[in-house]
Amino acid sequence: MVASLNDLGYAEAEPFSLAVTGEAEGWLPVLEQLVGPTLLRPMFARDEKDLLDIVQSGSADAAVLDDEVAWDIGVLSMLRMIRRVNITLPVVIVTSRNDRRWMEDALRLTAFSILTKPLQLEPLLRQIRRMMEDLDQFFRGQHGE
Repeated sequence: MVASLNDLGYAEAEPFSLAVTGEAEGWLPVLEQLVGPTLLRPMFARDEKDLLDIVQSGSADAAVLDDEVAWDIGVLSMLRMIRRVNITLPVVIVTSRNDRRWMEDALRLTAFSILTKPLQLEPLLRQIRRMMEDLDQFFRGQHGE
């Protein structure tokens, strides 16, 4: 995984900044060890305000949201708030829900993907890699490379 991320040019660039909530925080030490601090800069959001501050500041390249955090609002409401501030931020939702309508609502709000609980490392790594690749393609397209 690290070699393929290096191939994307992240070793020379700024680390990929990932805002995380809930259960995903438990994977941060493993992610940092696998990917390395030169490639990944995790930012844990402790509450809604933290997450919105991270998004509004533009310091996150992507986010992983857990739908079971003990916040005052649900993950779909949080995603709506994020979309008011940043319509393109890739957001992965981690959920134990499996009802179709809820998932359709999340995708309508342009969730990047939905991962089911219990959260496992390999699918999370795949989604982070996809987000990094998409961001890399976006910047290469902007700069005509």
